[in-house]
Amino acid sequence: MDDMKKILVPVDLSHASTILLQYANTIAEKFGARLIFLFVVEDLYSYSGLPVEIRLDPFEEDYKSYSRRNMENFLEENRHYVTGEYESIVLSGHPAKEIIDYADSEDIDLIVIGTHGFSGLDRMIFGSVAEKVIKMAPCPIMVVNTFKEEE
Repeated sequence: MDDMKKILVPVDLSHASTILLQYANTIAEKFGARLIFLFVVEDLYSYSGLPVEIRLDPFEEDYKSYSRRNMENFLEENRHYVTGEYESIVLSGHPAKEIIDYADSEDIDLIVIGTHGFSGLDRMIFGSVAEKVIKMAPCPIMVVNTFKEEE
């Protein structure tokens, strides 16, 4: 625990992400760790209902470029909350899988992830990225209930 060097912070660029950013920064300050902000662009195939053989690559690249700009804007707007080194990554795919795979491949020491507090039908329809990450992550996880923090 004393050698925590990399903290992964999956963000969705909402106000909840600003809350996560602040929690993660506090921990990073204490350990001298680097923050890695990760945004996952949902795979367009899952939205389209089209067979995988039909390529959506031009649209996906546009969406990824748009997401990278949004990530840059988000970090610029919240830069005053980050006191140390950080980087930002934009990936595409299923959010939980990409978070877990990235954490594993990059030897992440801690994941700081938020939950929106969905329950009932919302949770059944949307699932819980945080729950999937908690079950499969290769490292410790800090879960912040951003729903309660926003109230």
